[in-house]
Amino acid sequence: MLYQEKKATFTITIVKIALIISGIIAGFAISRIVIVPFRMPDNSMEPNVHKGDTLIILKHLSPEPGDIVIFDSPAEPGRVLIKRVISTEGDAVEIRDKAVYINNKKFDFRWKTRSVDKRIFPMIFTHRDAMPALKTGRNQYFVLSDNLDQGFDSRTLGLIRKASIIGKMIYKY
Repeated sequence: MLYQEKKATFTITIVKIALIISGIIAGFAISRIVIVPFRMPDNSMEPNVHKGDTLIILKHLSPEPGDIVIFDSPAEPGRVLIKRVISTEGDAVEIRDKAVYINNKKFDFRWKTRSVDKRIFPMIFTHRDAMPALKTGRNQYFVLSDNLDQGFDSRTLGLIRKASIIGKMIYKY
């Protein structure tokens, strides 16, 4: 009887170890497929995300306005950018004297933004402060930097395709 009890205890221990190891392997695989760490490379998202901050990105989600996303740069292959989604498909986005309008209504930022440069550049020079209405098509997004004076975003890049979005930020540390 004692031998059978030891054998059962040994079998249970082996099963527990196998379950723990397979759980660790599955967790690692899932974390690489679904969750990605990302280090903020510049100050374009200040005051909310600072250069050097580490972000946790959840892949394979459709972003909503206000979400911070990372995406493949349409201008520089191999470069990943991080910006905030301002509008989704079907919206018309326009910038007049540094104010953002969506569907002809002034957009109210629900988060902090930075714009210390009081100058307003004309549209012929840059679309930073003035931009004609641009309608987002199917599976397209208009993205902006939180640092409105220093952004390489949809004002320069144009609309971002859903296919180029890697994921959205779920946590920052």
